[in-house]
Amino acid sequence: MIARLSLSALALFASLGIAAAQQQANDPNQQAPANPQGDGPFKSQQGGKEEPGSHPAAASTEVLVDGKLAVPGAPADSQTVPSKVSERNAKLDATPIMALPLGLSDEQKRRIVQSVAKSNVPVSGLSAKPADLLPATTEVSDFPADVKADAPVLSDIQFIRTKDQILLVRAPNMVVTGAIAAE
Repeated sequence: MIARLSLSALALFASLGIAAAQQQANDPNQQAPANPQGDGPFKSQQGGKEEPGSHPAAASTEVLVDGKLAVPGAPADSQTVPSKVSERNAKLDATPIMALPLGLSDEQKRRIVQSVAKSNVPVSGLSAKPADLLPATTEVSDFPADVKADAPVLSDIQFIRTKDQILLVRAPNMVVTGAIAAE
C-alpha cells in the first residue's frame, strides 16, 4: 500500500512539474534572449562593408501627418485637419455658425432675387450682416409659396429687402442667416 501511495505521489508531482514548465514557455511577459555576443548589434550585421542602399529606407507608417490623414484614399483637406494647416478650415473656424451658407444654388438665389424684385415689399435702410441679431420689432416679409417650394431650406426663413441686398432672417430668433446681392 505504501508502494501504491508513493507511486501516486510521484505521478502527481511529475504532472505538476510538466504543467508548470508549459506555463513558463507560454508566458507573454517573458523577455527575448539577449545578444550572446555582447551589447552591440549581432555579428551577422558586423560582417564587412555593405553596399550603400542595400537596406531600404523605412516607409513612414504615420497615420496622421500635421493633423492630416496620411493613408491612401484619404481626403486631402477634410474638416478634421487643424486650422493651422488648412486655410479652408481656418476660414470656417472664423465664421460664426449662424453665418454658414444655407446651401442655396445659384438658380435658387436668382429666383429669390426675381421674386423679391416683383414684390411690393418696401426697401429698408437696415444695415446687417450674417449672424447679426436683429431687434424683435424689425419688419420681415414671407417668401412666396413657389419660392419656398423650390428651396425647402427657406421654410422658416423670411427676408428683409435693403438697397443692395436681400437679408435672409430666421424669424423665430431674428438672426440674419444669409445675404443675397440684389443685382
